[in-house]
Amino acid sequence: MPQRLTLAVFIMLVFPFSLAFAQDAGPGEDAPPPLKVWLPAPLIADESSEAYQLLGGHTDTFSERAGIDVQFRIKEVGTVGGIMSTIRAGSDVAPGALPDLALIRRRDFTPTQARQYFQSLESLFSSSLINELGSALTFGQIPLDDGAALYGLPYFFDLLLAIYTPDAGTLGNAPTFDDVLASGVSFHFPAARTNGLNQTTYLQYLSAGGSRQGEVVSEINETALRMVLEFYERLVEAEQLSPDVLGIQSAAAYLPDVHSRAQAPQLAVANASDYLSLLEQNPALEVASIPTADGLGASALDGWLWVIVTPDLSRQSLAARFLEWMMEPVFHASLALTLHHLPTQSTALTDSLPEVVDRQFFADLLASATLPLPEGEGGAASRLMQEALARVLHGEATATAAAQEAFAQFAAR
Repeated sequence: MPQRLTLAVFIMLVFPFSLAFAQDAGPGEDAPPPLKVWLPAPLIADESSEAYQLLGGHTDTFSERAGIDVQFRIKEVGTVGGIMSTIRAGSDVAPGALPDLALIRRRDFTPTQARQYFQSLESLFSSSLINELGSALTFGQIPLDDGAALYGLPYFFDLLLAIYTPDAGTLGNAPTFDDVLASGVSFHFPAARTNGLNQTTYLQYLSAGGSRQGEVVSEINETALRMVLEFYERLVEAEQLSPDVLGIQSAAAYLPDVHSRAQAPQLAVANASDYLSLLEQNPALEVASIPTADGLGASALDGWLWVIVTPDLSRQSLAARFLEWMMEPVFHASLALTLHHLPTQSTALTDSLPEVVDRQFFADLLASATLPLPEGEGGAASRLMQEALARVLHGEATATAAAQEAFAQFAAR
C-alpha cells in the first residue's frame, strides 16, 4: 500500500469520535503539551462510567499539582483500530499521533512487541514503588540477553478461579478432583483452544506434576496427564460434564446460566473479575481455586499493565510522574474495586475487595498463580494434550490410552 494511502487509513483509525478528558492549560508559554493516554474500552467503556469519573478526579489533582495536562482516549482492544493495532500501524506512518502511554492487556505484551513498540521503564520509578510491587514486577518484564527488563508497569491483576453455587456442598476454597466428583456438580470450563492446551487443563496438568520451560510446555509427563484425563473421564461418565465444553471459548458462554440457575449445583471456571462482578447481583455465590488432584491452589495470572510508547525522554519522564500518581494506594484500591479487578500493589488489595470476600483466599491465590500459557503457543506437547482431552471427552479413548498415545506421539517427533 502506498505510504500516502497508509497514512490516510491510519488517520481514519486514530481520529474518529473519541472520549477525552483534558485539563485547562497551565500558566505560561512553557507548559508541556498534554500527556496523551489511551485507555481500554473493556475496562472503561465511556466517560459517564463511575471508573472514568474516579480517574478524572484523581487526574485533576495531579494536573493542578504538577502543571501537566492529561488527555484520555478510550479505544477498543484486539480489533482493527484498537490500541495495539493502531500503535503498530502508527509507529511507521504517523508516530506523532500515538499516545505517550497506554493501558494494555497482558496477552498483548509479548517480548517482540515490547521491544519494538514500547520503551524500557528501567530507572523511571521511585525505589519505594519498585519495592512495593516486588515480585509483581515480573508481570511486566521481558527477557533480554543480559537479563529481564521492565517494559510494562503492572496495574491490575485478574485470576482464573472457580465459582460455585450454594447447593454445591462443602467444596471449600481448594477442591480436589474427588471433591468435585462427590459433590455431583455440573462442571463448566472454556475448553476450546485452536492451537494448544486450554488454560484450565494446563493448570491442572502443572499441579499434577507436569513441567514447563518458561511460559511454554516443552515435554509431556504421561503420569500427570493421565491423572488429569482420568478426572475428565469420570466427570463424563457421571454426566457432570458435556463434551460441548470443547466449543466454549470463554466463561461468558455459561456464566449467565450459572447466575440465573443458582438453585442448581454448578461449578464454573471463570476470572476473578467475573466473580466480583456477579457477587454484586448474587452474594450467595462461592469461590474456590480450580480443582486439582491434590487440592493445592492453582491459577493463571492475567491482567493489565501500563506501557510508555513515546521515545521522547522528556515525555517519558512526565509519563512516569503520572504513573507514580496513578499508583497511589488508596486511589489504586478504589479504582480496582470499581472495575472488579485486583490491584498489583499488595498494600491495596484489602481495600480493593468487597467486605463479604475472603481476602486471604485472594492473597494466597495471587501468591501461587502462574503466568498463563500464551495464546499463540502451539507447540507439539500442548497440542497433543489438547487432542488427548478431546478424545477422552468424546469417549474415543480411555484416559490411560489417550495419555499413552500423546506421550508416544511426542516422543516420536
